Amino acid sequence: MSDPKAAFAQALARLRGRLPDVSDEAVARRASAVVLPSGRRVAVNARRLGEWVGGQSVPRDFDVVLAVAMATGGVPKPTELRDLWRAAHRDRRATPKSGRLVVGRPPSDAAALRDRPDLADAIDAALRAPDVRQVLLTGPGGVGKSQLATAAFHRARADVLVWVGARTRQSVLTGYARAWRALAKAADADEETQADLFLAWLRSTTTSWLVVMDDVDDPAELAGLWPAGDGRTLITTQRRDASLLRPDARVVTVGMFTADEATAYLSARLSVDPRHDPADLATLADALGRFPLALSQAAAFLIDSGTDVPTYLDLLADRRQRVADLFPPTSPADDHHDTVAGTVRLAVERARTLAADAVDALGLISVLASDGIPESLLADHLPALRALHRLNLVTHHGRVEAHALVQRAARDLLPDLATPAVTAADAIEREWSTADPDTAAALYRNAEVLRTVAGEHLWTGGMHPVLRRLGRYLAEIGRPAAARDVATALLTHATDPRDVIALRTQVAKAIGDLGDPQTALAHFTEIRATAEDTLGLTDEDTLWARFHQANYRLETGLIEQALAELTSLIDSCGLPAAHPVRVMAEDDRILCLGLSGNLTAARDAADDLVTTLRRELGPRHKQTLRVVLGLGRWIGETGDAHTAVATYQEAVDGLEAVAGRGHHDTFIARHNLAYWRAVAGDLPRAITEFATASADAERALGETHPTTLTYRSNLVFWQGMAGDPEALHHLTALRHSVERTFGYRHPRALRIRQQRAQLLHRAGHTDEAVDELRAVLAEMSAVQGDNHPRTREAADLLASWRTT
Repeated sequence: MSDPKAAFAQALARLRGRLPDVSDEAVARRASAVVLPSGRRVAVNARRLGEWVGGQSVPRDFDVVLAVAMATGGVPKPTELRDLWRAAHRDRRATPKSGRLVVGRPPSDAAALRDRPDLADAIDAALRAPDVRQVLLTGPGGVGKSQLATAAFHRARADVLVWVGARTRQSVLTGYARAWRALAKAADADEETQADLFLAWLRSTTTSWLVVMDDVDDPAELAGLWPAGDGRTLITTQRRDASLLRPDARVVTVGMFTADEATAYLSARLSVDPRHDPADLATLADALGRFPLALSQAAAFLIDSGTDVPTYLDLLADRRQRVADLFPPTSPADDHHDTVAGTVRLAVERARTLAADAVDALGLISVLASDGIPESLLADHLPALRALHRLNLVTHHGRVEAHALVQRAARDLLPDLATPAVTAADAIEREWSTADPDTAAALYRNAEVLRTVAGEHLWTGGMHPVLRRLGRYLAEIGRPAAARDVATALLTHATDPRDVIALRTQVAKAIGDLGDPQTALAHFTEIRATAEDTLGLTDEDTLWARFHQANYRLETGLIEQALAELTSLIDSCGLPAAHPVRVMAEDDRILCLGLSGNLTAARDAADDLVTTLRRELGPRHKQTLRVVLGLGRWIGETGDAHTAVATYQEAVDGLEAVAGRGHHDTFIARHNLAYWRAVAGDLPRAITEFATASADAERALGETHPTTLTYRSNLVFWQGMAGDPEALHHLTALRHSVERTFGYRHPRALRIRQQRAQLLHRAGHTDEAVDELRAVLAEMSAVQGDNHPRTREAADLLASWRTT
């Protein structure tokens, strides 16, 4: 055998040729999954497969050859293939030239290289596409673009392969000149002339070629140097400028590792250091945002410094630690020329050349939410935002996203966080007042991140108004526990009396919303006294304290006293008719009228209030629609259940439109619509709507939230009234959850006991039902008073049972 290496390469090429439309990456994956006759599996690298087929090298282990053979359809005479491999492996002569010209030096493989098969397949498909001349790998610095390009370079079948470092115009000229000298075997001209000759050859030749332009920093600087012709160009860059997005270009976006890829990288890279607990690696991968460069540098730092993963996680969590110290240049990444901090710094410097205020814009972005910043918060910096987008520092498509480590590195570049923190808070406050539900949710998320990373700068001269919004927003969407926790945390920083009163108000209201109205009332009695002394009788925060105090008197059953306090508040506040304090006080005053037995007066007052708000605020304003809910109730309580249903339907439709289906007010409206539909006799539709309201509440608030428990108990009750034999059992189980949440004597707990008595009576357990309802009635009289509508309803029901 004159040339055993060539003979072996030809045999392997014939096997590989069985799958001409399948990429080397896919063939390598298939071969790696093959179970050999010995029971063994072997790892086959796509890059090495290309070298073996091209005759550039010979595998050291025959098992990888056998795995490739089996993955491509098997081989009838494996011993012949083994003999060819053995002869090639023993041949000590230099590997013959493949006929291809390879110029340039791609980066070495990473120490724990990840294949990233989806991206590799996308690159290969783009390089094979007949209408594609340029393949653009774009993404932030340090995500592995050059590694992917290197793998594609080694897999390529072109006759001329050129790797060019493209960070500067000079480096491109040098790379092209080197390629021309290798092609023409001549060096009789300067580099620029040689580069021109190489570009002319690319344009005119029928020889297949691939040019990789790695790390293009400024596309404009390379004007006149872009390869053209029948070959292919593979470009890696952080940029996504219009000049790169050509009709004959295919863009492959390279982002962060997947969770599995990141964990697998750390596991492989840190396998040299047995101190590290594998269970900690997924946590570390998530903490680093699965950023490949950060993972590589962190792994090197752990190995070099002897730091364990938990200690390093503590360092990451410490905002005082600079990114440059967490990823020091003394522990470099795999063949990457820069650190995490350095990569961001260079990109920021380039952004400054594109937009003078790029650093200001990035400063704002750095203190906001990485997973979605409303564009409106950066309305004053849109050109800068586009510059940052072009450099892959951020992604801007309607909203703005940025990697958390990029944000952290950007914060390290700022001389002071105070200016961007206050500017960002001002922008959030400005946008929140008119935000739709989705935008409000995004603004809350951004305000929370701002509070976490730069909250100490929002207290100069008192609490920034945006911080007051946090607890209010959480309360509005039905998360009182979270509202309490946020307000309690803010109270530890508050010193201004107004801030203290506002935050204490939020804490006390959350306590009441969580089912403890007695404690809430005690808090508001103290808060009101403090507010009147420090802020004055007519200050808005004082009026809110007065309103909540009266509201929780009502919640504890002191209806007449609450009615008197609310009437006094309305008469003395001096506020316009549509002011939120006055509207809510009037709405609660109407509730007191109804609960004290004056149903007609409650209905008429509610109708008047709705008329006023429709005129002042509009029929689709949330405040108007909330009052429509009360009107529906009193229409129903005065005996017109069908009109109550129509009124509630109006409120449900309106709230879904302006607040969304998942808003707290919306599923309250739907629940109450279901109740009155049941009263009106349409049980099937009522039960469906109860189920919808219950599911929406559970999804938004959780299964143990007071609102969810209320809706579930009402759903089960009406299912029982419709004949479900399991309803009594389910309601009994729910009763215990309700009493744990609300307390034994809470009106909601008493209501579920009444409902249970009704289901007992319906099931024929008359004596037990009468005893239960009699006990409930006594509790209702003590807690709510004999004149309360629910008390009277229970009394009338008990009387009807006694007479039957």
